[in-house]
Amino acid sequence: MSTQPRALLVSLRDPHDPMAAQGRDCFAARSNLPSDRVDIHPMVEGMPDRSKVSAYDAVFFGGSGAYSVLDDVAWIKQGIELCLRVVDWRVPAWASCFGFQGLALAMGGEIVKDDARTELGATPLELTDAGAADPLFRLLPRQFFGQEGHHDHVESVPKGVTLLATGKVSRNQGFRVDGAPFWASQFHPELTSETTTERFRYYMAHYSSDPVQAEKTLRHLESGRCSPECGDLLVKLVRHEF
Repeated sequence: MSTQPRALLVSLRDPHDPMAAQGRDCFAARSNLPSDRVDIHPMVEGMPDRSKVSAYDAVFFGGSGAYSVLDDVAWIKQGIELCLRVVDWRVPAWASCFGFQGLALAMGGEIVKDDARTELGATPLELTDAGAADPLFRLLPRQFFGQEGHHDHVESVPKGVTLLATGKVSRNQGFRVDGAPFWASQFHPELTSETTTERFRYYMAHYSSDPVQAEKTLRHLESGRCSPECGDLLVKLVRHEF
């Protein structure tokens, strides 16, 4: 591995969505990498081949903004398929939010859309015993806050993964694929309270049509706690310290 790692962000957003670049900058910052060490591959451009993906020290799958893993969109389905390929290729990887749901779905888990359980901002979470022993998740406190923003939920995790973190509203919050250097979480280790707020402002219409409620949500996001150790997960991943 090079002295300064390179990572690839698989973008599951519209081609002109500015949150793709924001996501790249967030992953870079929380991985202690310059932004020019994280490249973006938009899934709308097609499936990247093994040689391209394997050239990177780590692969990130992030959120999707306006999309759901349950949408019948060709490039969304390809992005979910790519999760499985990265597992098979044994490239170190992290999948946040949409990526977490997509990987779970690809491996046979159950995903449901439930707006009543929408989670936004700093969310209290807890490690499982396996999480407390995991080479990455053990960097977190037993009880911690993760940044979230989702309507879809991993209702049941698939076979072949180990559950590492749980929550009270959306139970399944993180897992590792057994036998592969691939971790995934419903929470966003790449986000802070500030970057979560920035993202909510852009996608506000997808969360609330009520301006009063939207303003309350913004205040909640801006005052939210953030466990700084979440960023350590990505630092260790890109440096293969696991």
